[in-house]
Amino acid sequence: MQRNGSVAAAGKSLLPLLLVAAGATLASLALMMDPLGLSAPGFGPSQFAMLLSGLTVGVTGYAIHARVDTRRLAEWLLVVIGITAVAFAADFVLLQSLPGFNTKLLLMASASFGALMIAAVPAGAGNMGVPHDWRSWLAANRMAIAKFLVVLAQLAALLVVIRQYSLENQAFYHNIMLLVFYGFIIHYLLPARLRQPFFALLSISAIVGVFGLASGVWLVGIGLGLIGICHLPFSFNVRVVLLLVAGIILALFRADIFQAPSLAAIWPVLGSMFMFRLIIYMYDLKGNKKPIDPATSLSYFFLLPNVVFPLFPVVDFSTFRRTYFKEEQHRIFQRGIEWILWGVIQLIAYRIINYYWVLAIEDVSNALELAQYAITNYVIYIRVSGQFFIIIGILHLFGFGLPRTHDRYFLASSFTDLWRRNNIYWKDFMQKVFYMPVYFRLNKLGTIARLALATAFVIFLTWLLHAYQWFWLRGKFLISAPDIVFWILLGSLVVANVIREARRGRKRTLGGRQLSLRELLSSSFRIAGTFSIMAILWSLWTSGSISNGLSLWAVALTPAGIATLFAVFVVLMVVLGAILWIDSYLNARPKRDPDSPRAFFGASVKHGLVIAALFIVASPTFYTRVGGRPGEILADIRTARLSDRDADLLLKGYYEDLIGVSQFNSDLWDLYSKRPADWPLLQDTEAANMTDDFQVMALTPSTSIVYHGEQFSVNRWGMRDQDYELVPPPSTYRIALVGPSFVMGSGVSDSQVFEAVLEDRLNAVNDGSEFAGYQILNFAVAGHSALQELFVLENDALDFQPNAFFFIGHQMEEEINVRNLASRIVAGVEMPYEFLDEIAAEAGVEAGMTQTEAERRLKPFGDELIARTYSSVVKLARENGIEPYWFYFPTLEAENDDQLQAELTQAALEAGFHVTDMSDTYEDQDWSTLIVAEWDKHPNGRGHLLLAERLYEALSELDGVFPFNFPPND
Repeated sequence: MQRNGSVAAAGKSLLPLLLVAAGATLASLALMMDPLGLSAPGFGPSQFAMLLSGLTVGVTGYAIHARVDTRRLAEWLLVVIGITAVAFAADFVLLQSLPGFNTKLLLMASASFGALMIAAVPAGAGNMGVPHDWRSWLAANRMAIAKFLVVLAQLAALLVVIRQYSLENQAFYHNIMLLVFYGFIIHYLLPARLRQPFFALLSISAIVGVFGLASGVWLVGIGLGLIGICHLPFSFNVRVVLLLVAGIILALFRADIFQAPSLAAIWPVLGSMFMFRLIIYMYDLKGNKKPIDPATSLSYFFLLPNVVFPLFPVVDFSTFRRTYFKEEQHRIFQRGIEWILWGVIQLIAYRIINYYWVLAIEDVSNALELAQYAITNYVIYIRVSGQFFIIIGILHLFGFGLPRTHDRYFLASSFTDLWRRNNIYWKDFMQKVFYMPVYFRLNKLGTIARLALATAFVIFLTWLLHAYQWFWLRGKFLISAPDIVFWILLGSLVVANVIREARRGRKRTLGGRQLSLRELLSSSFRIAGTFSIMAILWSLWTSGSISNGLSLWAVALTPAGIATLFAVFVVLMVVLGAILWIDSYLNARPKRDPDSPRAFFGASVKHGLVIAALFIVASPTFYTRVGGRPGEILADIRTARLSDRDADLLLKGYYEDLIGVSQFNSDLWDLYSKRPADWPLLQDTEAANMTDDFQVMALTPSTSIVYHGEQFSVNRWGMRDQDYELVPPPSTYRIALVGPSFVMGSGVSDSQVFEAVLEDRLNAVNDGSEFAGYQILNFAVAGHSALQELFVLENDALDFQPNAFFFIGHQMEEEINVRNLASRIVAGVEMPYEFLDEIAAEAGVEAGMTQTEAERRLKPFGDELIARTYSSVVKLARENGIEPYWFYFPTLEAENDDQLQAELTQAALEAGFHVTDMSDTYEDQDWSTLIVAEWDKHPNGRGHLLLAERLYEALSELDGVFPFNFPPND
């Protein structure tokens, strides 16, 4: 027996040495060769995984063998290796190629093993190296292991669903969620003392991974400097002054007063991390007696999801510290899963509403559409709510048991109730830092006066800080008339509600029981009233201008309109009342002990079923079998795209300052928050100018600039093209080309524009049998519609004696035609064509009217306007001996509309064009690889090359119509 015990002890003491030897062997093999044949020659992902795995195993052996006083260094080294392993597995560490699953598995297994060993083997265990009895350890932790695996399985399923729906941005659904998944594993296995340092380093690694080394180091470095100022050994007031000075300097850089192009990408995230958190941090430091661990400070400021969510909840520092692993850890993790799932559901619901129900303001023509506009524009706030739930859910997975950010705010029964339920973190921040100090400063006044003044002050600051937040996210302050009116009206309602509650007492909802019928009816009425007023205010806020908002609601000022709105209110009462009844019923049910295994596993099963349902409905196997319109919708909501309304606003942004993205509901806000400050509209450069005549915009002759990073040249005639002579060379076939910005070639160099590529190709293969050469004259201008293209043909193109006229149609054709006609009528421009005066008179549009109202009235005449414009183009062309061709090109701003395409094609055929459908130009292509930038949906060089190739193919199909001898099999 003694001999056997000695052998066992010797075996245990040998384990650390064996691990060190095994680690050294693995690392050596990785440096010498790739024995598994997992990658190409050179130091690739498999060698890197082997090397880091070897280091992990070796350091683990040393850690479990080392004495207490020397073990800490090995533990920290394992934490750093664990961070590297997670970053590698999340595709943040790139070598020759993306790591494969086998290499990720190898590295994560070794990192998990190291974390588990230093957690399981207590410091000072000496040479034992392992727990005394693994069986006892496993038996004691069986329930914890089961709960961990259940949480991990749900997180893995959520990761799959988030990637399946491409939720938010690629950095989130691919990299950050992978980082969360793998980071959660290592974090769970680490001992408690190393968890928060691991999270802090994980958050920093996410910043460097998303922004790249240079920008990431700048962001972290500036952040460390700001945190360092907070802890300088000076008085509180001196530190505040230093922070203000630092903030002013950074603001000057943000406003581009001081130029720092290398910092342009980091401002939105840096501002999001520090603009409000520094205020809270300093506020809490002032009265804090307990020392703050550096890992806690770093974790608080560099919160992991913040790098991909610039719009971030204002997390309170005291709450952040107080709730860290305050409850049983698996309960915190499970709540995190629940909230991530709830956030995912809200983001999917947002897509459905935004894609199919939200209306543009100019589409509102009656009371029912007005109600739809107001309700849906308010309801899509669920995107912000969904993002916040996901953010806080992710933080739960790392032990931060923070409270919910929103609490059923659509069921608010008053404006003070809404203030308490909606964006709770903001309410707590304002109450803690501003409301309470002001309230107590006004102690000489009566209670009601103090309440009213403190509330009004907080609402005023909310508006001001909203503009301040916009500055850091977009580089300029958001101060507009609708914004001011919105906050004044909302503030007045909240203050009035506060005074009313102070005088009558606040009626509190009794929890734990189901509502009676009388309570349900009363509550439903108040909830529907609060919801309706908020929807009205929201519609004014998002209307772009006060005049637009007022004209919007003018459509309902009829007896039928008022009756329709009343009916909508009743429906709202019924719907919200039903939700309230269900909510009260669920709350009245007996609650299980939240710490019981039955409650934990029961919740995980429910969540698992919902996740599975989300996965199934978005599976191609499922929605292709469903087919029809439902199948199309299920396929569509998997795609992150702009809604038709946002695509329209994006297109407007190319030539008008009408971008309605000042509120945080729109996907456009995401795009414009990423757009560099030096990304001007064309009319803001010397290459173009807005005109006072019918043309809307014209290019400046003999101009050459760098526009969006590419050479943009305009010839002496005001065309983006070569400097052609007015009279064509002998035996030359001339083509006049018109179109909007993508035909002009916005965002690509002069030589990359598809007309230049096509012209070169035609001349390269021309055998000279019919014509000596071909010239394509590009008369396209950003913002032009069919009406301006008719105008250009008549006033410019005819002078160049073209043989053919190429008209480029697209899915936004009718919208832009209506918009441009409305803008010309509103501006009082004389109409060059009689049929436009007829349509304007019939629509009741006249000078001085708001742009939105004019568009709304002209919209029903959109198809007639297109038909008569097309007919005028063909008539003018044929009268001058020009062959008119109509090509349908899809733009990349929005999904193609088959019905609209068919209507435009029919109008072109009836007008007498030679018609060619080129809607398959981008078929089977990843559109994200064809655009200039994420915020600029014009085709890039590759997109223009595809356009040129497809147009060449289309012309070859017109053999016998288009005069060109195409080479055989070309």
